Amino acid sequence: MVTPVQVVVLAGGEGKRMCSALAKPLHPLCGLPMMSYVLRAARLTEETTPIAVLGHCAGEIGAHYGDMVRTVEQGAFTGSGGALCAALPLLRGETGRALVVAADLPLLRRETLAALAGLSCDAAFLTSTMEDPAGYGRVLRGEDGRVVGIAEGKLTAGQEMVRETRVSAYCFDIPRLVPILETLSAEGEGREIAMAEVVGLFLDRRSSVKTLSIPSEEAMGVNDRVQLAACAKALRRRINAAHMRAGVTMIDPESTYIDATVKLGRDCTLYPGVVLEGGAVIGEGSTLYPACRIADSQFGKNCRAQGVVARDAVVGDNVTLGPYVNLRPGTQLRDGVHVGNYIEVKNSVVGEGTKLPHLSYIGDGDVGRRVNVGCGTVFVNYDGYRKHRTVIGDNAFIGCQTALVAPVKVGAGAFTAAGSVITEDVPPEALAVARARQVNKPGYVAKLRVKRGETEA
Repeated sequence: MVTPVQVVVLAGGEGKRMCSALAKPLHPLCGLPMMSYVLRAARLTEETTPIAVLGHCAGEIGAHYGDMVRTVEQGAFTGSGGALCAALPLLRGETGRALVVAADLPLLRRETLAALAGLSCDAAFLTSTMEDPAGYGRVLRGEDGRVVGIAEGKLTAGQEMVRETRVSAYCFDIPRLVPILETLSAEGEGREIAMAEVVGLFLDRRSSVKTLSIPSEEAMGVNDRVQLAACAKALRRRINAAHMRAGVTMIDPESTYIDATVKLGRDCTLYPGVVLEGGAVIGEGSTLYPACRIADSQFGKNCRAQGVVARDAVVGDNVTLGPYVNLRPGTQLRDGVHVGNYIEVKNSVVGEGTKLPHLSYIGDGDVGRRVNVGCGTVFVNYDGYRKHRTVIGDNAFIGCQTALVAPVKVGAGAFTAAGSVITEDVPPEALAVARARQVNKPGYVAKLRVKRGETEA
């Protein structure tokens, strides 16, 4: 029988060193709030809902996670041990083990926390050996190697020499934990209770206490923006390595930025400077050249893109884009579409095989299949009050510098002459010419010079 594990995430700290109006646990890290990585790693079973102990910005954090967590406020208790005391009402009567993790440890791996929860003992915690352990609690051991305590705050000279540090991730046997928390909460309201004190009481009661050592990078916490950036860099390496092992080519992984929520098909190729955000999905065999930023958009198979910004767009298979393309929300490009340089598409559907070669704005439009949209074409979609749609039928040809004043329809197979301003519907197979007739005035320049009193150069 699997022992149930109740997750408790300590997220009540004020996070002053972040210098931010945003709660520290909600600071974004590779596409997710920092605390989300802890919840992902720590939730070893779906049988229980994690407990989040909140303090500073409790309403903001609680609103973000909603029913994903059970929340309790830290209230008068201070310190990490005090935060755990605040969770006591939700732990009473529970069996199994409590996995207690600080919300600012986004690099902890699921397999690490599973191993910690699997240790046969009354209490356990993670440790790490660091080159510079300043600011961390030191693990004190006896001659037999067993844990005898955790030193925090002002250290003795001998304690300062210890490089094995305590990582803020613990696992406790709940029936043994509850009486200890009851003792602390009865006498500790209003004073700071450290987690070292909780561990110390387990040791005082001769309970079995074990540790699990992890690499220093995995133990990295976040207290300021410098550490946030360091964690982001480490997390990007993990994300990129996982994609490369799954069949994605990255020319320079160190300069490729991929959120944890992105999906990539095999045989994709990503060049330096590519940024993939949110729910971006890139299909098999697609190549993203430098300066592409794809956010919450779907690209099909075998696409080629360079210098493309796409937000909430859907791109079919075998589409070529760029350089310098802006796909705004609501854009749908069907299979085989070609989008050239300096093109903006917004809230429009572009049919199979259509070409948007260069220097055009396609806004609020429905463009058919195999349409050619000439250079400089503009969909005039806004009349100052409302947006209107432009509809172009299959196989139409839109001449260069055409302005399509919506609402307007261009029929299947129709042509518009270059430089036209189309304000009325164009029938299928018709040619629309909407421009002033050219008039040449011979000798006009000479007469103008005389009028101005100028002489020949």
